Amino acid sequence: MATTDPSSQALIVGVSRYQYVGQLQPTLDVPGVREVLVSPDYCAYPVERVSVLDEEEATHDSILRELKALCAKAKAPGARTFFYFSGHGGQDASGASYILPVDARKGQYATTAISARDLSQLLDQCPGELTVVLDCCRAAGMVDKDVLSDEAIQDVELGAFDDAFRNAIQSKGRVVFAASRADGKAFASPDAPYGIFTGHMLDGLRGAASTHGGDVTVDQLFNYLQQRVVLSSGKAQRPVFIASTEAFYPLTRYPRAIEPSPVFDKDVYISYDREDPAMREWVAKVFQPRLESDGRSVWDYDGLGYNQFAVEEAIVKSRYTVVLLTASYLKNRFLEFATTNSVLQAVETHTPRFIAISREMISLPLWIRAFVGLDMTPQKTMNFEYNIERLLKRLRKQPEER
Repeated sequence: MATTDPSSQALIVGVSRYQYVGQLQPTLDVPGVREVLVSPDYCAYPVERVSVLDEEEATHDSILRELKALCAKAKAPGARTFFYFSGHGGQDASGASYILPVDARKGQYATTAISARDLSQLLDQCPGELTVVLDCCRAAGMVDKDVLSDEAIQDVELGAFDDAFRNAIQSKGRVVFAASRADGKAFASPDAPYGIFTGHMLDGLRGAASTHGGDVTVDQLFNYLQQRVVLSSGKAQRPVFIASTEAFYPLTRYPRAIEPSPVFDKDVYISYDREDPAMREWVAKVFQPRLESDGRSVWDYDGLGYNQFAVEEAIVKSRYTVVLLTASYLKNRFLEFATTNSVLQAVETHTPRFIAISREMISLPLWIRAFVGLDMTPQKTMNFEYNIERLLKRLRKQPEER
């Protein structure tokens, strides 16, 4: 029988109708998040331990008061705490970053908004597992353009709140989901009930992010969000995952097994210098067939499909990105961009979705040297089977498996 988890508590805050800064497009994000959290079929938070501050209720003083009460409830062993904010992010003249309550005033953020530092200090007092969801960074992307002038949009398009919050995190057991990168935007469709990020988050928690039929863990949810948000926004919005935790804990409490959902379309995307005929032949005749003989699916292109957008899509929709490093590869800035994309993803998620392999004896840049785990240079041909088995052992697993 489905039951709630008494050690759980949450605070959900949503603002679109601001009093003194630009309005946002209204959504059903707040009731949607509450519904999923309190449902015994999904997250199983006790109804009485989930507080909501919506629109005019979400004042500066009310948010601070509820944040303090939130952490006061997190006393049970193994407590889990969830904080969700949907609204504007902003910065003041000093560069300090804030989330904006409904009564925030431009030029007075220090006294009318909540800084990343203050938020982190409050939430650091919550023992146990803490999940923070910020659907606010550069939130002007959700603004109703019919309401705001271009000048007003620029005024609220200020924030790198998620970056500032990440730098202020002190405790372990903290995970932050940010709707977009510091220099990006978060979007909402006029026809959809939710923002793009929150809508996919809710789908993921309802089971779409579960790859094994069990509870959705924080890293599984991010993998799902990264794929769906990037593609749904036409690659204009890229979520960020910030983890200060020793283990990827589950967010859901499903009372029964569910149907597993495949998050990725393919197992492997192979990134290499396609202009090098020797590499192209080795991949086509040796490397890729060996992966496929083990049952691994490999992302491929038709003759016209190899371009920047196709590479981004391949990285997002493939469980692993395998990079074959050669001198010519590293000289090609476009391929280096694709590699960097994967490296950043691996660092942010702490999951090994990026696998770098040396194919030539070359001097590697420091930023990539630490990620190289396999040597398949021609000089190591005798060890090819040993190294390919090591690679396949990793590829047979989900990224979160150890």
